[in-house]
Amino acid sequence: MLPFLTSARLDFRHWTEADLPLAFSLWGDPEVAFYLGGVLTLDATRDKLQVEMDRQQRFGVQYWPIFHRSTGKFAGCCGLRPFRNEPRVFELGVHIARAFWSQRFGEEAARAVIGYAFDQLQLDALTAGHNPGNAHSKALIARLGFTYTHMQPWGPLNLDHPFYRLERPNPASA
Repeated sequence: MLPFLTSARLDFRHWTEADLPLAFSLWGDPEVAFYLGGVLTLDATRDKLQVEMDRQQRFGVQYWPIFHRSTGKFAGCCGLRPFRNEPRVFELGVHIARAFWSQRFGEEAARAVIGYAFDQLQLDALTAGHNPGNAHSKALIARLGFTYTHMQPWGPLNLDHPFYRLERPNPASA
């Protein structure tokens, strides 16, 4: 499948049912899933994969699978999902496979998705949140230019997570 979005080191494409092993390698990994609400079983991963594919059909977005351009290896996922009832505001998320940690692949993927969100989808704003214990996600969100907005319960434990917002740049001020 050809990528629909690329960055310097990454290719983005859409999930398919055949990607279940890739999805499970990510969301079934205890270290990756630690701050994401916990490890998913194979059945739960299948359900999450279906949600992502349905979201693509319904809204034109998902947390897209990403691949290292030069090796073709699965690097995780990064993308968008609707946020609350704000039609022109989506939530940005990135989940990176362990083999790609500490190499700024999450930042590269997020910057590509931010550009796609504002340039192609013409969204008004993006939100992002993180587990309060995840210092790496907090630092990434800051590097991307998001501004803190509020705390919101999230996940199976209903733990308060900080949320941030990034407005679409004004072309006149860019």
